Amino acid sequence: MSTTAEKEQISQKLQQQYNNYQENIAELENQLSSLTSQVQEHAIVDTTLSSIPPESRAGRKCFKMIGGVLINKSVDEVIKILNDEIKELTTQRAKVDEALKKNRKGLEEWMKNNHVKIIRNQ
Repeated sequence: MSTTAEKEQISQKLQQQYNNYQENIAELENQLSSLTSQVQEHAIVDTTLSSIPPESRAGRKCFKMIGGVLINKSVDEVIKILNDEIKELTTQRAKVDEALKKNRKGLEEWMKNNHVKIIRNQ
């Protein structure tokens, strides 16, 4: 009887570890998706503003949402801010992508070391 209980305990522990891996991977995938969307949105705005000839930008107002408040800036200031934000978001995206790859590899190794095979009910 105790061996059955021990096997059940081990099974539950493995299931919990697997679920933790899956939750971490899903969270990282969501972060990666969000960061990718933000980079794309910033790039669209940057492209649009940069397409304005420099001589036409002088004196033009542009509004940027910072912390929930609209701030009045010049077009050139906003372009500089956007470029800085794109660089930062790209760096964050690369870090999240690396963490995602590391987690996936960790899951694969964990599955191999624990002889875990995924069986899906149909």
